[in-house]
Amino acid sequence: MPQERKVVTVLFADIVDSSATTRSYDAEVLRAALARMFARAREILVAHGATVEKFIGDAVMAVFGVPVAHEDDAERAVRAALALQADVSPNREDGRPGFTLRIGINTGEVVTGDGEGAEFLVTGGPVIVAARLEESAGHGEILVGPLTREITRGRVKYGAVRTIETKGMGPIEVAAAEGLAKPGVASGHAVSPFVGRDAEMRLLDDVHRRVASTGRPHLVTIYGDAGLGKTRVALEFLRRLDPAEPIARAACLPYGHAITYWPLQELIRGEAAITPTDGRDAARSKIETRVAGMAGLDEHESRAIARELAALALADADTPQSELTSDARRRELALGMTRYLEARLGNTPGTIVLEDLHWAEEPFLALLEELLEQLHAPLLLLCVARPDLLERRPTWGSGRTNAMAIALEPLDSLETERLVRALLAGGSDRPVDEIVASTEGNPLFVEEYVHMLVDQGSRARIPPTLQGVIAARIDATTPGVKRLLHEASVLGRDFWLDALPTAPNASDVSEAERRGLISRRARRGLSGTSTFVFRHGLIRDVAYSSLSKAERTRVHDHYSRWLETAAGERAQEYAEIVAYHAERAFTLAYELDPTGAKSLGRRAFTLLERSAVGASARGEFRASRDLSDRALAVGAAAGVPAAEQASARALGAIVKLRLDSDFAAVNELDRAIDAARTLGPSTELVRLLVWRASSVTIQDDIAESGRQFEEAVAVARRTDDPEILAYAIWASSEPLGLTGRLNEQAALLEKALAQIREVAAPFEVGCLGEICVNAAARGDTRRAREAAEEALAAARANGRRMDRWRATHAQAISLLANDDPGSLPSAEEALALAREIGGPGALAEAAHAASRARQASGDLDGARAVLDEAFAQLDAARMTVQRDVIARLETRRAEVALARGDLDTARSSAMSAIGLAPKQHVEARAEALLAMASVALFEQRGEEAQSLVAEASALIAPTEYVDLRERAQRMTGLVAARSAAR
Repeated sequence: MPQERKVVTVLFADIVDSSATTRSYDAEVLRAALARMFARAREILVAHGATVEKFIGDAVMAVFGVPVAHEDDAERAVRAALALQADVSPNREDGRPGFTLRIGINTGEVVTGDGEGAEFLVTGGPVIVAARLEESAGHGEILVGPLTREITRGRVKYGAVRTIETKGMGPIEVAAAEGLAKPGVASGHAVSPFVGRDAEMRLLDDVHRRVASTGRPHLVTIYGDAGLGKTRVALEFLRRLDPAEPIARAACLPYGHAITYWPLQELIRGEAAITPTDGRDAARSKIETRVAGMAGLDEHESRAIARELAALALADADTPQSELTSDARRRELALGMTRYLEARLGNTPGTIVLEDLHWAEEPFLALLEELLEQLHAPLLLLCVARPDLLERRPTWGSGRTNAMAIALEPLDSLETERLVRALLAGGSDRPVDEIVASTEGNPLFVEEYVHMLVDQGSRARIPPTLQGVIAARIDATTPGVKRLLHEASVLGRDFWLDALPTAPNASDVSEAERRGLISRRARRGLSGTSTFVFRHGLIRDVAYSSLSKAERTRVHDHYSRWLETAAGERAQEYAEIVAYHAERAFTLAYELDPTGAKSLGRRAFTLLERSAVGASARGEFRASRDLSDRALAVGAAAGVPAAEQASARALGAIVKLRLDSDFAAVNELDRAIDAARTLGPSTELVRLLVWRASSVTIQDDIAESGRQFEEAVAVARRTDDPEILAYAIWASSEPLGLTGRLNEQAALLEKALAQIREVAAPFEVGCLGEICVNAAARGDTRRAREAAEEALAAARANGRRMDRWRATHAQAISLLANDDPGSLPSAEEALALAREIGGPGALAEAAHAASRARQASGDLDGARAVLDEAFAQLDAARMTVQRDVIARLETRRAEVALARGDLDTARSSAMSAIGLAPKQHVEARAEALLAMASVALFEQRGEEAQSLVAEASALIAPTEYVDLRERAQRMTGLVAARSAAR
């Protein structure tokens, strides 16, 4: 028997005070009596379906659920105990020895298998607890554990619950079984054929007609507990529609950062007829062809829509797949899908069914809501979900005139009877009314139970739980079918036969289909083979829970390697799923054998780190941090050498600083630097030193920052890596800009740009962005415009989201420097990208530019709103590394408030800006002083205004800040004019 994890019920029975009995009878007589008693005990236990694992002295241990599970194993154990209790008497009329038993019963998950003969080696906590219950039981008492009681509730009469202390297992709530009660009704889950649900179908028909007549989208969410038939209702509705009507189905997956928008990706691939064997170029071409053939679109619109769909459907550096949690990315995707659906549907109604919405991540739910807001097309969005969705998202679908919810209830008794009769079709002699009474109108429970009856006939018992029903069905199959189900469960709800480590026989596949455990879909897999799906998610869950950790390890590892190979040139699309299965393989193996799991750990570490780097390159910093943390956890457990972990540790520290910008992030950066120094010169050490040097500038220690930048450059030279050297030189220009040495900074940036281009380093857009900002500050608007245009071209070419933000932000700065009205759309786009990227730095800079652009367009309320949004995510006290940008935002808020006549806000914000702005940061501090001067001037505090302007002018004087100098000069003139007027 192969090793498995099973939920079983364990029974221990022991003779009470056998030593006293021994003293009272002849040894040979006693031996014969004991033999008869044990034989009778075995007979009773086996008759109830137990495996008698062992006799230990005067005790017997029996297991219910091994080797084959029954749907009512817990009840069988209690019934067997009651039968033993009744059969074994302490007082016999024939004068032969009598015995009294004490019995303990407990249910739980154990590991079985790898034994010989009858020794199934059932091991685990539940076995120990059962033994402890037997030891604690009184004479003639049957003491039952909590899970057994829960399963048999309504079928067994129990005494009062009491708590006992058990050796090594702590306190346990127990109760004595006193006899059988009237059987209760167990719960279950599903359907086939389709009965009832007439009211729900009428509602769906009405909504569909409304969609067609109004041309507006509608949302319908079908709620129901597991097994009530949510998906079946949706499928029956689809079958009633006109075959010519556009219809699509997709399901949310229950795991990964990489599958946030997986349902949309599947829809697009289906619409474009993309097969798993298509290469990236072929897939993109199919999308373009699909869109180009749609009526009502000109060439420009077709290209734009195809580009958006390809970006979503094909995961690469241009099309991130995981942790797409930002508002901006969501809006971008919603707009792309909206434009496609409007062109796709026109005036023809269409239906999309989204299954398992309770597993959807928040960004996907928000995207669906925005799509419903923006879409002007006759689409019925039909979602199915468990009520868990409303616990996590109580406002889902609320407050909308085009949304409704349908709550599925159990079938009534007449409908359940119809279903039972249709399913039985003469296949069982079990009374229909008994099945109806036992299933409580839950369609899946009915279906699974009747399937078992048909398969096993009158030997089947009433299932106490759906877990028991499905486990019993799986155990009733052939070894080949069982292995197929077990291995497939590791892959997920959908699976491919060629991805399994053991190739199943065609007869086993057919048998699994015939038994209603799996079904075949038309969609092809990665290698072109058929896709199979578990008929119900719970079948997959039960099958997976039955696998031993050793088997799970083997199959997770096999699938990870198979998927990595099968994905081919689309490997990046599946990278995080490959890493997930490698990680699971290691985690499970590590629990069993930490030393033997090291090779799996090294592979999982490499895959997780690679995924983290990819997420960071795409600007998905939250996903990158999660993946880095997981990689480091695996690396530490697997004993990956520190040198090999350096890259992941550096990336994790840098991403944390990007996202949190607090002392904890700085401390983590310092620890990473200390670790990296011990390994000698490396690209990781250079990056860490650059980020640490940048954080030091905020503390007004420009000299120390400069020293650290110099060290970064020196270390970069020792690496003999021209790319990291170009990066270090580019980064080292920061202190020059902060202190107003703009000409020196411009020269250094141009030098860095030349080196970056010479070695094709991926820093061109970032460097061009800083050249643009520098040129604008120096008053060189021509160079600012040129740099922004070059940055935009480079960002379009490489497709990286971070570079798109940098280039768009540079464009907004160059346009603002020229007082160009076009600055507003550029600033808004940059703001949207900053939201998508996450992290306080990008958001603060983008909000600053957007506020300027909105104010320039006359939208003071909008200028204030964008600042409020930014401040809601910033904390000056905690985010010490962002003091400079927060100070500039406070200055901006003061300027907007003054323009709106809100003197209190203007005054407090200007004062905060002065308090926050580092003293050596010329731009941040001078702007804050000028803002405070404007407030003082407005309040007719002329001398204070004059003093503030003078202080700002003194800061600006030795610098090359042309724009700032002109602003200070204008303020000087304005103060003088006001003074003369008084």
